Amino acid sequence: MRVVELNETVESAPAPQIVGDSAPMQELLETVARIGPQDITVLVRGETGTGKELIASLVHAQSRRSLGPLVRFNCAAIPGELAEAELFGHARGAFTGADRARQGFFSRADGGTLVLDEVGELPLTVQAKLLRALQEGEIQQVGTGRVELVNVRVVACTNRDLAAQASRGRFRLDLYYRIAVVELIVPPLRCHREDIPALAHEFARRYGERFGKPDVRLGPSLIEALCEEDWPGNVRELENTVARAVALTSGGEIDVEVLSGPRARPINEQEEDPRLDRALSLRERLALIERRMIVRMLGAVRGNRSHAAKRLGMSRSALIDRLNKYGLATRAKSSVEKFGPVSIAITEGDGARKA
Repeated sequence: MRVVELNETVESAPAPQIVGDSAPMQELLETVARIGPQDITVLVRGETGTGKELIASLVHAQSRRSLGPLVRFNCAAIPGELAEAELFGHARGAFTGADRARQGFFSRADGGTLVLDEVGELPLTVQAKLLRALQEGEIQQVGTGRVELVNVRVVACTNRDLAAQASRGRFRLDLYYRIAVVELIVPPLRCHREDIPALAHEFARRYGERFGKPDVRLGPSLIEALCEEDWPGNVRELENTVARAVALTSGGEIDVEVLSGPRARPINEQEEDPRLDRALSLRERLALIERRMIVRMLGAVRGNRSHAAKRLGMSRSALIDRLNKYGLATRAKSSVEKFGPVSIAITEGDGARKA
């Protein structure tokens, strides 16, 4: 399955492959199969990392619009004042910085499906115009009086309870009723643990191919440990965990010891981190190892976040989230952080300044 990023449109997107034979997942997929061909608005709700975007893509793939464009718009990634212009387009000079006219996401999705990721983050003023677009099929570019007709199916995704948000005045109730014609709830991973082995093996195969380790496979001890976790980050957290496990081995069978054994050397390449000798949970061990990998990679690329993220197999924003999580970004702002054999400062741009 190809993921549609913020500014990407996919023509004739293939149906995503959903892994999951558990009762909750099968019930969800059966519902998607029933409502997919019906040209109605759908709300996909679930915790972060459950795969809401994949379900939205599956709705598109099983609809009559499957040969049309599939466009994803991340409502949380665009500042509120720009969301209207990004969704509906804008004329040249409509606002400061608008040096050229730009087509909006609704226009780009004409004849296909528009996935509104984290729709609960849209400002109330933009919600009113979104409601008009859904009810009338009309949009108006910012800075013009021209009304454009569009034929778009909207699938909205959120990790929030929009009905509760509406009761507190944070989301338009009429918009909620309009987008939740059908509401799909994606279950958290802890509610379908029986799918963990199949998911883990699929991620191992995928990252084994990506990292040039086609013979990699997950051992029974690792699978057992994975099944015991609660996974608050859901499928996304499981995927990242398996990716790290694959990255830490040279190939072959991966057992749980790989995550805390001799291969996982500390930053200074001297002795094992003494914290790994304690009775830590799998999540705590992974956090220690992940922090160490990030620190060492930043040292290898002299603090270049973009290069480090690419080598670690994550997006730059995900790396920044990890830096904040482990207190590395804050430390780098006030002082020089030692990363491996060189002392460098983490920088926002492409360059790094040696201390």
